[in-house]
Amino acid sequence: MRFPRPLRQGGCVGLICPSSPVQPERMDRCVKFLCRLGYRVKEGKSCRMAWRGYLAGPDEVRAEDINRMFADPEVDAVFCVRGGNGTCRIMTLLDYEMIRRNPKIFVGYSDVTNLLLAFNRLCGFVTYHGPMVSSNMADHYDEYTRLSFEGLLAMKNEWEFRNPPGMPPVVLTAGAARGQLTGGNLSLVSDMLGTFYMPDFRGKILFLEDIGERVANVDRMLWQLRHLGVFEQIAGLVFGDFADSVNNYDESYGINSYLRDEFCRMNIPVLCGLKAGHCFPTGSLAMGAECELDADRGTLRFFREQEKDCAVWGNVV
Repeated sequence: MRFPRPLRQGGCVGLICPSSPVQPERMDRCVKFLCRLGYRVKEGKSCRMAWRGYLAGPDEVRAEDINRMFADPEVDAVFCVRGGNGTCRIMTLLDYEMIRRNPKIFVGYSDVTNLLLAFNRLCGFVTYHGPMVSSNMADHYDEYTRLSFEGLLAMKNEWEFRNPPGMPPVVLTAGAARGQLTGGNLSLVSDMLGTFYMPDFRGKILFLEDIGERVANVDRMLWQLRHLGVFEQIAGLVFGDFADSVNNYDESYGINSYLRDEFCRMNIPVLCGLKAGHCFPTGSLAMGAECELDADRGTLRFFREQEKDCAVWGNVV
């Protein structure tokens, strides 16, 4: 799996809204913020559009923004402004062959999970489950979020993810495992099962997070993965943040109790409470990269394999 070229100070960041829209004044704030960080900015058409109320423009516009940003030699990285709904509608409109030939830093999470994993599987390069400009940067770009994101983008041979001080993750099943990281938002991973862009789970470290889902819904989606044999295929399992997940039927039995009871007797290492996802602060993860899960230490260590990183851009590794 190839790593995209680093983002240098003064580089050009392409902004897109592949899912839901933002208000014009909010977009202005996002652009000013990135400019203050020292980047040049190019906006996609989706950044100033709204369609049907919940989409940042028609499907063709949002897809063409992605294609255009990857084809543009001046654009060094592509940042998603926010998530929301709608990436599933554009998956067949993307030029995966062109994107494969032009790997770039691509950042987002939530509804962007579709794109993160599709670029891993179909285009052969690492993507970044990290902060989005409107959702995480423009208002509250805290030190942990910033250092985690910048540290991961700047990694050379390896980089270690750790939770913020005083917020240790919980070990559900002890042990260590190594494999490529896959996953993201649980609802999106559940929805993409059976599609042409669903991940190959074999030997992977699976990361899952979500927001606003009732415990009963989380249970249903995880059992869908269980019935498909996903937990028998993976090498390790990591649960991120499940913000605002409640149990409508019994408030005393929340998401952490549920995950503990369901996954404390696995035959693979399982870690719960990674500060990544719809949370503040939030850490960054390299999707598709080789990583080592150490459940006992509560860490994920990512590795950048230099010989693959230096491969000819036109060849999928």
